Amino acid sequence: MSPVKTLLRPALGLALAAVLCAAPVSASVILNTLEGYEQLDPGWSGNLSGLFSGSGGNTERILFEAGGKVQWQLEKDRLRLQASGGYEESAGLETARNVVVHLRHNRDLNEKLATVSFAQVQHNPFQQLQSRWLFGAGVRQYLWKDEKGNVSYGVTPMLELERLEGHDDHLARGRLSVFLHIARHLSDSARLDLVAFWQPLFSDFSDSRATANLVFTVDMIGEVDLKVGVNVEDNATPPVGVERTDWQTYMGLGLDF
Repeated sequence: MSPVKTLLRPALGLALAAVLCAAPVSASVILNTLEGYEQLDPGWSGNLSGLFSGSGGNTERILFEAGGKVQWQLEKDRLRLQASGGYEESAGLETARNVVVHLRHNRDLNEKLATVSFAQVQHNPFQQLQSRWLFGAGVRQYLWKDEKGNVSYGVTPMLELERLEGHDDHLARGRLSVFLHIARHLSDSARLDLVAFWQPLFSDFSDSRATANLVFTVDMIGEVDLKVGVNVEDNATPPVGVERTDWQTYMGLGLDF
């Protein structure tokens, strides 16, 4: 590795890590925890990404988004920590803020079956969400897997503890989380990922949250890659005054390490 790269990698990593500590635009109903992990060799790996946009004069606007993933891989176990957040301000007024932190453990039982356990916390005042804690455990199965990609699904019952604005107590409910992941390598440097989640209440399956995310990733220079994607999210029973469906397109750079 050249001296420039040796100095540049930690500098970029520290800068993007600092971004993650900022006050948390994405109104994420469900965090995408499946896309982008292919590291199977023992050891540490991860990814950091960030976006900043500002304008002044006739239009005053600041947009700040960041995300990061870290994985510790053993022979049969994987421990992953993932965070995502955003902040938006227009004409001096805060218009969006959101942060999600997710900790996940997988243990391979055989080549096609693995356990899944996780804990997650989310905050988004623009969805009237002061906090939402999720705790779940289940299984993930590969239907197809080779060097070109994979198709897998999973089922994880989970406990949801949610506190909305204007309420002092947490609402405790049980949910089922069902997910589907399709990954395909289009070439040595290009990859397509489709991730979908459906999370209904055990007591009422019509009360559900869902998301679908399609992302195209291209390796650029060294550990830097370009990501282009679209994300659609749906909450069947949103709080009063909150839209049911959110969607966004995005393009940005990521740093692998």
